Amino acid sequence: MTFRQIELAGGHTVGMSGIGDPVAEHLAVLFHPTPGASAFDPDPHATDRSGLHIIGFDRPGYGSSEAWDVTVDGWVDAVARYLRAMERSADLSSATRYGRISAIGWREGAVYATALAARHPDLLHRLVLVSPLAPANAARAEHPPVDAPAPGAAARPAGYDDRLRRMLDDAGRQGEVGVLADRRAFAAVGSAAPRVDADALIVYGSADDDATVHDADWYAAGLTHATVDRVDGGSDLIARHWERILRFLAE
Repeated sequence: MTFRQIELAGGHTVGMSGIGDPVAEHLAVLFHPTPGASAFDPDPHATDRSGLHIIGFDRPGYGSSEAWDVTVDGWVDAVARYLRAMERSADLSSATRYGRISAIGWREGAVYATALAARHPDLLHRLVLVSPLAPANAARAEHPPVDAPAPGAAARPAGYDDRLRRMLDDAGRQGEVGVLADRRAFAAVGSAAPRVDADALIVYGSADDDATVHDADWYAAGLTHATVDRVDGGSDLIARHWERILRFLAE
């Protein structure tokens, strides 16, 4: 796992992390939940074998990103500019060619991942939404992605709870600033789901009281090529289904 600070939108300092293979041809962007931060790997063993390079950015007010007001569209446009710059740099160096870029939206991060796919369709190859919360729900959600193991569910990857706790500790380094900024951004999103033509996968849990079928249906209404799966479990689905997500992105 790598971590560094970069200059993203308007000269603002943003925290960025990377997991997986740093020279892989397939790049994915993981949008963290609320609260959340970029330095998180659901299952390092699976990630390292995936043939993917996965990056994440601390949104304003989280981790090592300075706080400022940002809209959903403004954030994903800034991320898109950075991704395009990465592509240009990779092409010039001939060290890596990002033939495919995908997005993963985890819980509230689904709002941002879907907006990126809708606003920059030429950039996005595939979209995965894991336990997604629709914007109206995300704007008032109170619970971080922490769950007790569901009865009968498969075991979580080794060390998952510790990695999740470290991510949440990092997310709260600046207090509630990031959460409040996210909620303001979510509250300003329109009522209609963005249209996305990229291949998409939505996975939500039968025991998740926050990310429900209604949230999944909200996103699915705008996705023209989507598989929607209801599976056993709660908010820890990203741990239990990480290998499946990676396979979908690498296909």
